[in-house]
Amino acid sequence: MGSFISSFAAPAIASPESSRVQAFHSSYEWKNHLNTIKDSSSLMVIDFSATWCGPCRMIEPVFAEMSNKFTDVIFIKIDVDELSVSILILYK
Repeated sequence: MGSFISSFAAPAIASPESSRVQAFHSSYEWKNHLNTIKDSSSLMVIDFSATWCGPCRMIEPVFAEMSNKFTDVIFIKIDVDELSVSILILYK
C-alpha cells in the first residue's frame, strides 16, 4: 500500500483546488449526497480528516491526485471537526 501511495508523490502532485475531491461542510449536504448516490454502484473513497492533523495535511495532495487519476471513483473529504456528530447520527 505504501508503495502505491508513494507512486503519486511525483513533483506534479495536484493541489486540492485542482482536484475532483468533493468536500461536505454540513450534514444536510452530506445526507443529500448520500441519498443521491445510494443506488449507485460507483466506488466512493472518503478521507476523514482534520485541519490540525499533520498526516491528514500530508495525504491531501496525494488524495487530490488520485481523484484526478481515477475519474470513475467518487472522492469525498469529510472534516471530522465539522461533521463528526452528523456522521455518527447518520449511521446509527
